[in-house]
Amino acid sequence: MKPDITIFFPAYNEEENIRHLLENATQVMKSYANNYEILVIIYEGSTDNTIQIVKESCIKNTDIKLVIQPKEKKGVGYAIKIGFENAKYENIFYTDSDNQFDIKEISRFLPYIYEYDVIAGYRKNRNDPILRIISAKIYNLIMKLLFRVKERDVDCAFRYVNKRIFQKFNLVCSLGLGTTELLAKARIHKFKIKEIPVTHYPRIAGKSVFEGKLINLPTLSVVFDLIKEIRMLKKDLDDNCPKARLDDNFKKSNLKKPPISG
Repeated sequence: MKPDITIFFPAYNEEENIRHLLENATQVMKSYANNYEILVIIYEGSTDNTIQIVKESCIKNTDIKLVIQPKEKKGVGYAIKIGFENAKYENIFYTDSDNQFDIKEISRFLPYIYEYDVIAGYRKNRNDPILRIISAKIYNLIMKLLFRVKERDVDCAFRYVNKRIFQKFNLVCSLGLGTTELLAKARIHKFKIKEIPVTHYPRIAGKSVFEGKLINLPTLSVVFDLIKEIRMLKKDLDDNCPKARLDDNFKKSNLKKPPISG
């Protein structure tokens, strides 16, 4: 039997992309899902016609739902949290709303959703400007060193998550670190993670909000916000996830202890 699926898309000023995205998502869900819902998480500060286009799509297809991300909860990390919180079904997919991924490639994930808790896509042929590719490689290296994630593309926003993982932990990051946080906490709590290569396409409409107008590099404000969020996540992991590591260390130390003599 086909699974029940929630798929959601964070969106901000994506009027040039959102209609095509929802048409594709609807076709894919009708093909691969039993019951489904499509959530569009739109930041309240969006200034173009993205919200109106989604409202029109909701009228045509009642399985499409608009969720407004409040202005005071700014950031893609918050959008991801809102998506998970509003998901009706256990099987959740999410991706960006810029049409740089082919939603049909969800079909490559489906054979593994009953065996793995998280399936992380990685871009096998990243189609981005060279400066963004270089900065992404540096970012991935830093994340692996700081949070011991092993996945090769920690910020790839094409991912399957089983909702049961949130019985063990909550997400706290509000910005772009949220994709790394999910992998780090899933690994600490011993959830099963699988990686699958996905096709990545160039962005042909709209513009990333994280980069400067002249060069394809994160703005200084984005960098400073990221540093703050790294510190916050490290503190959260130290405060709320030490038990998982302590239990592991205790088991290992017990194996090494000699038997107690009388």
